[in-house]
Amino acid sequence: MTSRVYIYALAFTILCITGCVPTRYLGEEEQLLVSVKPVGLNYVDPVAIQGLYRQEPNRLVLGSAPYLALYNFGKKFYDPPKIQQKIEALEAKRQEKIAEAGKDSVEIAKIRNKYEGKVERLETKLKEGNLLMQIGEPPAIYDSLQMERTIDQIEIYLNSNGFFNSEVSYTKDVKRDKLVYVTINIDEKTPYRYSDFTYTIPDTAIKQIVLRNADRSLLKLGDIYDEDVLTSERDRLYNLLRNRGYYDFARAYINFEVDTTKAGSYAQVNTIIQNPDESSRHKVYTINNVYFKSDIDRFGIPRDTVKFNGINYTAYRHRYSHEILDQKIDIQPGQLYSQLQTTTTQRKLSNLDVFQFNNVLYNKVTSPFDSVYQLNAFINAVPAKKFQETTEVGINFTERKPGPFTSVRLRVRNIFGGAENLDIGVYGGLEGQLALVDTDEEAKTDMIKEFGGNVSITFPVILVPFTNKSLLSDLNPRTRVFTGLSSEERSEYKRLNYQLGLDYIWQRYRNPSQPPVMQYTFSPVNFNIIEVNRVDSTFIRYLERFSNSRSLAESFESALLSFMSFNFIYNTNDFAQTRNARYFRTQVELGGLSQQLGLNLNLGDLRTFQYGRINPDYRRYIPLGGERLFAYRVNAGVAKPLFDSNVLPYDKHFFAGGATSVRAWQSRRLGLGSYFSTTPTEVNGDTILVRNFNAEQPGEVLLEGSAEYRFNMFSFINGAVFVDAGNVWELKKDPAKPGANFEFGRFYKELAVGTGFGIRFDLSVVVLRFDIATKVIDPAEIKGERFVLDNFKFSQIFTRNNQTSLNIGIGYPF
Repeated sequence: MTSRVYIYALAFTILCITGCVPTRYLGEEEQLLVSVKPVGLNYVDPVAIQGLYRQEPNRLVLGSAPYLALYNFGKKFYDPPKIQQKIEALEAKRQEKIAEAGKDSVEIAKIRNKYEGKVERLETKLKEGNLLMQIGEPPAIYDSLQMERTIDQIEIYLNSNGFFNSEVSYTKDVKRDKLVYVTINIDEKTPYRYSDFTYTIPDTAIKQIVLRNADRSLLKLGDIYDEDVLTSERDRLYNLLRNRGYYDFARAYINFEVDTTKAGSYAQVNTIIQNPDESSRHKVYTINNVYFKSDIDRFGIPRDTVKFNGINYTAYRHRYSHEILDQKIDIQPGQLYSQLQTTTTQRKLSNLDVFQFNNVLYNKVTSPFDSVYQLNAFINAVPAKKFQETTEVGINFTERKPGPFTSVRLRVRNIFGGAENLDIGVYGGLEGQLALVDTDEEAKTDMIKEFGGNVSITFPVILVPFTNKSLLSDLNPRTRVFTGLSSEERSEYKRLNYQLGLDYIWQRYRNPSQPPVMQYTFSPVNFNIIEVNRVDSTFIRYLERFSNSRSLAESFESALLSFMSFNFIYNTNDFAQTRNARYFRTQVELGGLSQQLGLNLNLGDLRTFQYGRINPDYRRYIPLGGERLFAYRVNAGVAKPLFDSNVLPYDKHFFAGGATSVRAWQSRRLGLGSYFSTTPTEVNGDTILVRNFNAEQPGEVLLEGSAEYRFNMFSFINGAVFVDAGNVWELKKDPAKPGANFEFGRFYKELAVGTGFGIRFDLSVVVLRFDIATKVIDPAEIKGERFVLDNFKFSQIFTRNNQTSLNIGIGYPF
């Protein structure tokens, strides 16, 4: 492995050296654009200006251009005529095969599918170059015409954002005869601001609606003129009227007149809503009848129609509860037409996960009265498959040991006819973990065996006694009842965990057509029976010595764990984490309150726990333009035994270190505070205490944070530079563990700090992550020697050591 590292390092060095002369392939009159920098901006975001460049500069790394060098290297193997010949040969072969297939349409379709992918890949290669050329960057030959077009685009952008008097120019600086550095000089001048709003709306009914909702306008007095805001205001007015019966209303009826001729930098805006050409007013439509069709058409066979609460349900066989569907349909006879209610109806039906897709169509009703305008609504829902099976097979690579795993899940939809979904899952696998008890200097890896199964049923309503099924009906409510069994076996112990729980889940939407931004989960009932079948006596003695008490060892006894919890998530990001977004999650958990509620849940010799636990987690994502992003995270937590209990369940402790925590430390090995555990070791016949880096460090207080600068390296490969800090502590002071307790006066001095570099392979459906992290500050070292970055050695990256850690994970760390 180490030899490979040196080979990769040598290859990268050669690439950098060849890129150190980025102008070597330029023509005599050609120059290379390597930098474009806007200056003078006070109001406008520089990222927005960078998106207007008509010519992107080549990237320099330490004065060299490795991406350009990679492109030039790949170009040596690029042969367009040969690629074109392959394309023509494939197309000829395809036509020959199609001719041989005759009139067999199925065989012809197979032939086309077989060859189209190959031809498409070759055409991409012909257009964009080979793989090395696609990963690299073509030379950005400086073009003064393109730079003039860039200036024009910037001027247009500034005008559309209220800077009507701005001035834009550029200066060109040539270095080393061929490298061009461009500075774009922008003088924004005073921006124009909204000073007055008027309305020209001949339809008095529409004018009343607009004026009643004027306080919700996106145009505010004193704000800087912005054409994007005007476009959003047009959309707001359009949606406002479409949600109040105006089925035929179009955006084209809405216009804005902007007057900037008054003295000073002021803009007066007149909102104009025109009437249709054929009428003096806009038509308002009401819903006449609503039809819900819940199966696929079978021509020539009539459907049965059942009317429930004003809705006509038509089906060959009524398989879905009309009472449940009634909670999901917001379109009702007699209502004004509403695009919002149409969208929420589609969203609610989609959230049931019993329909493959659904849509809503409207037909106008012919009426003998000129002033009556009605619509019939047709809701078409195509059922999803009754059974859905998902199988996953893979290998985890932890502690430098491969561990296979597999899982199988089966979903049975609409099991009782009320849109309930039954989920059954089984899983099993092996995973490498450092042995908890190990007196050797070289830590051993223990292969953990895990297997289990679970069953859950989800109802599309909140099931609470003495309430109807409409509780929180607009918030995608769900009730989930689940049970499961899991087994964990390792050299130190073997235990089974039986679980039974009840969850109430609901969500809030900022926009009906967008994913929810807030999710709530209330779990009033959770029971875990932990059965410890085997515990190694050496392991128990180790825990007692490590904790200097029986408390940690007692958390591995057979136990009954009951708790209730509440979990809240606020998330405005997407899966790819590319938005300017925030994420906040907090979980509050109270365990063992049954005794305070008058319930005696003592079962045999099972131990019970009483505790409280809270864990808030905040994350911020800030795009910097050009596929660059800055993200940071703050994660904290406190857990404490309550009432008569003095032991916290082991799984309810906090741990630090690992791929999603402070990455320079091994998983669960950071802490406690400035205290470190020791292991007696014989050296030359004498027994001395040596620091134990392998012991798990369960704490009652957690505080950690991370910051990452993420950027695209080439194609689907992204990079990141990060800094992590954090630690865990105990709440109470223990003389046997100095520095292990949390104190406000010194905790900040005990934050462990690590830094590193990561490579992420963004494969669209999944992100494969490799992070190399090394320790910077180790609070467990003696004062004056806590800065340990100078211990970093490149040759130890892929070896097990106490300074640097390689983390492999799926998805982003936060």
